[in-house]
Amino acid sequence: MKVRYILSFLLLFAAILNAQEVPDEDRYYFYVTIKNAENLVFSKNEDGTLSLSAPTSIEEAAIYNSYKIYEFERAFPGSRRSLLQEVYRVVTNRVELIGSLWRTFPEKYTKVDQFYPNETAFYPNDYGTTSPKKNLGKNLPLYDLDLINAAEAWGITRGSEKVVVGISDARVDSTNAEFKGRVTYLKYSNSTRGQQCAHGSNVAAISIARADNAYGRPGICSDCSVISNGYGSFKYIEELVAAGARVINASWATCKMGKFHKEIEKRINELYEDGIIIVAGAGNAKNCNGDDDFPPDDYAYPASFEKVISVTGVFSRFDSHLDSTFMDKDGYKSAQRLKDRHAKVHAIVNSGKVIPKYVKYAMQYNKSIDICAPAQSYLLGNELCDNEAVFGGATSSTAPYITGVIGLMWSVNYCLDAYETESILKLTSAAIDHLPGNERFKGQLGSGRVDAYKAVKMARDMKELMGNVNVSGRDFSRFHFRLKNSPYNITVENQTFRDSSSVAFTARHGIVLKPGTRLAPDKNGYVSLGIDPALPIGECEPKPPKKYESLYEEQTNRPVNTGNLYNFGVNYSSKNKQLAIRVKAASLLRMKGVYYTVKVFSPDKRLLKEKRFTLPEDGSMNIDVNSYEFSDVLITCGTRKENHRINTRAKGN
Repeated sequence: MKVRYILSFLLLFAAILNAQEVPDEDRYYFYVTIKNAENLVFSKNEDGTLSLSAPTSIEEAAIYNSYKIYEFERAFPGSRRSLLQEVYRVVTNRVELIGSLWRTFPEKYTKVDQFYPNETAFYPNDYGTTSPKKNLGKNLPLYDLDLINAAEAWGITRGSEKVVVGISDARVDSTNAEFKGRVTYLKYSNSTRGQQCAHGSNVAAISIARADNAYGRPGICSDCSVISNGYGSFKYIEELVAAGARVINASWATCKMGKFHKEIEKRINELYEDGIIIVAGAGNAKNCNGDDDFPPDDYAYPASFEKVISVTGVFSRFDSHLDSTFMDKDGYKSAQRLKDRHAKVHAIVNSGKVIPKYVKYAMQYNKSIDICAPAQSYLLGNELCDNEAVFGGATSSTAPYITGVIGLMWSVNYCLDAYETESILKLTSAAIDHLPGNERFKGQLGSGRVDAYKAVKMARDMKELMGNVNVSGRDFSRFHFRLKNSPYNITVENQTFRDSSSVAFTARHGIVLKPGTRLAPDKNGYVSLGIDPALPIGECEPKPPKKYESLYEEQTNRPVNTGNLYNFGVNYSSKNKQLAIRVKAASLLRMKGVYYTVKVFSPDKRLLKEKRFTLPEDGSMNIDVNSYEFSDVLITCGTRKENHRINTRAKGN
């Protein structure tokens, strides 16, 4: 017997009329085995969702009607097999619906499988010339995207507005199609020449540029929210955190973080514990100790702080030295830009072995490196600023790949903490130490090269109601790995954790150690495996930014606005005695739960009224300032401040 729907013509007609007005919402798809589901009767609401109107228990109805149900139907209506006749396709707005039913009625809801309809690799129309589809973007090959399996990751997600990415860098061009209306600016530079003009746009384009807009290149997390600020000081990172950024890209390096070096490291550790991650480029050539004649194994900052993800580069062009052979200036056979190799140029000896050349000028490699990413690609900022090279890069280009991938990971699982996020990046990275040409750098290239698809998939697997997180195929001798945020099953296979590596895995149902698993840490490492059925499941949402005391002296009346790029609009009605505040910046409109405060002052600087509002909502205040010639309005959002003046008598509105 089919599940019955109580449906009137009027309700159906209303649902059709309103269908185009309902905004897109998160949808989660499940196959659920349900005994006696034919006794459930659903009615259709005006908005097209379903309500359980004839349940088998009041408790069951309460669970169903606490969430939105978009579909509830037999998954295999034509099957004659009794087991398949009990399988239903359920589409809802929250995974908690299925989890609550499964826990409350385990004998009725016996099996749950989450699935993802039409999930295939997504190639945006600006992917570059290696795309299998027509490219409308820059006419250059983006081998970097191929190397990290970006299209496969985008088949899962292209980002979420609730994930706020911070860019600590030089100018990010506010007028360019990749960023216009997409970036909130705490500091803006109008530099038109050199790296002050180009560098920020280069970095931001890799990490967060618009995708599928027939222009330029796609950013890794093209649907994430973005805040931009200055660079070179931890003060700018502080401000990004206060403004709500959860992952911050710092593609800049210094030899020491000034007089607050120790305090900065302590604060970074605190941010990490609170789930905020800083990603930094490791540096290029001899950033520090430039007078010595040794290879670039310096420790630059902020990258080399323990709780900062330090990124160095690999190349992405050629599979084999046979594809890139050339004769160097000295007449020796060489190869260049080999895939997953750290050095740009290699000598080819008679045996066919490749040996890295010009190591003194290579990108940084050291024990603080956490992971590698592509070093070269199309540089949008260079083109916008008329710099000569539009294809290139170094470690400044590597960090934004990791920042973007973290944005994608949190888009599918916002519950991941910083430890788990870094663990997933490393567990899913591609091993590269063993590759010919990389032997010299063994143990100094981090965990390997990032794989965007595998990282995003594991992040999603961590939150599936009855999913499996697979850890396999690597041999780690260091790093701390922690997975504990709601995985149902964890399977470890053909995997080694030894020496100083440590493992802390917790699952709701089981941890399976399959053949090929070796757990052999030394006295500096450990293994902790546990089962906790009470681990929470469901979605996590952004919270208002935590307030941290600044490490720097407070600067009052600091102009944080971007010239004419106001984030808020202010209008006062003398007739209604009401002040209206409109949220203008597109990136702020995508923020949820972040507070902003509005203060109104008299001409003699007396505070007349103060009120707090929550993004992305507009605000309004009832206030009578008609007796003043003008009033000043200060809007504060994090460390962002905007001053507006309303000429009350002059406007007379």
